[in-house]
Formats: sequence, structure tokens, C-alpha cells
Amino acid sequence: MSHISKRNRLVLDAIIRLHHRGASAPLKRILAKTHASDLAQILSLLPPNEALEVFHAIEDTHQAADCLSELDPELRERILRETPAEALFPVLHELPPDDLTDLIAEQDPELAERLMEGLDETSQEEVEELLQYAADTAGGIMTTDVFALPEDMSVEDAVEALRGLSDVEMVFYLYVVDTGKRLLGVISLRQLLLARPEQRLAEIMNPRVIRVRTDDDQEEVARLVEQYRILAIPVVDEAGQLCGVVTMDDIVDVIQDETTEDMLKMAGTDEAEMSTQSPLKIMQIRLPWLFAAFLGGLAATAVIDHFEGLLARLLALSAFLPIVMGMAGNVGTQSATVAVRSLATGHLDLSQARGYILKELWVGLMLGVIYGIALALASLWLFGDPDLGTIVGLTILTNMTGAAVIAIILPMVFHRIGADPAIATGPFVTTAIDILGVSNYFLIASVILKVL
Repeated sequence: MSHISKRNRLVLDAIIRLHHRGASAPLKRILAKTHASDLAQILSLLPPNEALEVFHAIEDTHQAADCLSELDPELRERILRETPAEALFPVLHELPPDDLTDLIAEQDPELAERLMEGLDETSQEEVEELLQYAADTAGGIMTTDVFALPEDMSVEDAVEALRGLSDVEMVFYLYVVDTGKRLLGVISLRQLLLARPEQRLAEIMNPRVIRVRTDDDQEEVARLVEQYRILAIPVVDEAGQLCGVVTMDDIVDVIQDETTEDMLKMAGTDEAEMSTQSPLKIMQIRLPWLFAAFLGGLAATAVIDHFEGLLARLLALSAFLPIVMGMAGNVGTQSATVAVRSLATGHLDLSQARGYILKELWVGLMLGVIYGIALALASLWLFGDPDLGTIVGLTILTNMTGAAVIAIILPMVFHRIGADPAIATGPFVTTAIDILGVSNYFLIASVILKVL
């Protein structure tokens, strides 16, 4: 329980004691005072049977819904399966349409069908509408609970309508639409309250609305929200009709998911590994990614074998092989990581690729000069051989420069062909740099030692 806060540990101990004693009234009081997110963490630390019973003791359906959406998927599935319908569906009704859709989509077909059948007609329509969009698109993460009013409505009537809201997830902005529900403009709540009561919404709205299409990738949605510092972004269809809104809480989830996905891809694995405990499945996930590195290693081995005579002549060359390879690999990883993140956030534009490549070239060159001189001096001190110092110094210089350039070009190439740039930072960059490093090392040694 080292990852749980001190306060939550105390709450957990109290819940366990009260539950074991059958003290339902005090248990319900302490549950009511605990934040849903903390409850989700606490329930995950209980045995499944006890977690189920404690969840059923939550009286506030809104709190139970928030807790359910944050639970571990396995525990959530068990609760969905074993909670009586009369207790479960009031809780599901409290979930926003996007969260309810995600919850149903992650279940097996049999359970998903049972959940759908228990929803009211309105909720069924909302879920079916959202299920038509891919999970990683704006349509897949939006909520259809969006506050929109006609352009000819007065400010006074709009404020009255706002006061009557009870089932909209979050209201950050008022969106203005025409009779065909096409998005025309946006008004902040501050603008609405400061406007004169008799003014029409069309008079005070901002017609330059930052918006996304239902099929836009969720990364693009997150990038726009970050770029323009907005709390929500409307989602429209091909005809410009307002379909929903993506709110800040969804954006936070997207950023977390995309960052996790990129990190896993850069490590040569994927999210499926995080949800399985089977060593066999983990091995199967990692196997294809490592195959590229394996082939690269064989290519590097062939290069070393080709220069076997050179190694025999100057065994000191082999002593510097790890650092020659390692330094280039480190520079490549740094450059590739920056490139992948910049492409994901929109800070790296392929139309300006030449400038980025030149910048990385200079960075690699400067680092190569510094470490090349340092390694040359180290080799001279260790072996007293000026030729060896020249070889390792030039190799570090050229390898680090080349690694920096390769590591930024490969993510750009992947991005250009429509593949995820994060893939490039795994075995592909590593393999390319390994082959470059070994080949370059022995070619430079061959020229300087005049064995070609």
C-alpha cells in the first residue's frame, strides 16, 4: 500500500473495520464524505467480494457513478455483472454519455447488450450515436451534453435557460446555432452575464469558433485545446452541425493515454502488456519489435566480422566499441524523443523540416566535438597511441552527428507515410544507429591505419 496516501490509508482501515463489524450506517457516512476518486483507489485495495459490497453501500448515485468510471477495469466489470439491475441502472444514468459509451464499449458483447437493454431510450440513442465513431477521434471522446441556443434568442432568455440546466455535464461556453443546428458562434459565460438583457445572441457571439470535426484524431483535439488555452472545444459534422463537445477532463485523459502509448511504442511494446499478467502474452507482444533490433545486431556483427583482421591488429579498438556505440545511441534517443513529441504537439512542422534537421545536425556536431576530444584524450592517456586517439575521437564526432540527424529524420518519414512516429524511436532508430556506428568506426580505423 505504499502508493496510497496517508489519509486514504486511514479511510481504508476505517472502511475495513466498519464493514467487518456490519456497521452499515457509519460505513455509509464515511463513504459519503470520501471523494469518488479516492474511493476508487480504496476499493481496488480490497478483496473483490468486499469491494463489491462496499460499492453497494454508496448511497449517492452520482458519487457511485464517478467512482465506477475510475475503477480498475476488472473490478468494474465484476460490479456491472453482479449488481442488481434496480441498483445498477440509476448509477449508469448518472454517467455522461461519453463515459457511459466508453464503459459499454469495453465490455464483452453479452454484457454490453445487457447494459444497453437496461438503459432508457434517450441513453440508448446517445450511446449508439457515439459508438459509430472511432474511439480515438473527436466523435469518440465527445459528450453530446452540449449547451447550445438559437442565434435569435435574447440574452435574458439565454440566462434563464442556463439556470434551468441540470443534466449537462459541464458548461464552459454557450454555443450559438442556427435553425439547422449549424454552429455559428460562441459566447463565454462572462460575456453573457455582462451583455444587455435585450441583446440577441447573434450580436454578442464570437463567430470565429475553434472547432473540430467528428473524425479528427484525438491528438489534434488535445493540441488545439492546448494551443488556444480553451476549456472545451465543439465538435461538428461534415455539414457544420454541432454534434457535441470535448471538455477538459476528456483532454486530460487523451494526453495521458497518448503519452502512455508513445512511451510504450518507443520502448517497443504496447498497452496490451499493461493489462496482462501472462509472461507468454508479454513475450508475444515484445517479440516482433525486438526482431528489428535482432536483425540490426546481426548486421552489426557482420560488419565486425568483416574487420576481424583490423581488430586482431589493434585490440584496443574493441575496448572503445561500447562507448562508441552507446554515446551515439543516447544522442539518437534524445533527438528522436524530442522529434516524436514535437510532431505529436504540432511544434514540428514538416514544411520546415530542413531547419529542424540542420538544428539537430549542429547539436550533434557540437556534442560530438566535445566528447570526441574527451575520448581522444582518454585513449591517449590509457594507451599512449595517437592513432587510436584520432580514430575514437573522429568516430564519436561523426557517430553522434549522424545519430542526431537519423533520429530526427526517421520520425518525420514515419509521420509522412501516415505511421505513428513513436514507432521510429524504438528498434528502428536503435538499429540504424548501431549499424552506422560500427561501420563508421571501422572505416575510420581502416583509413587511418592504412589497411584498405
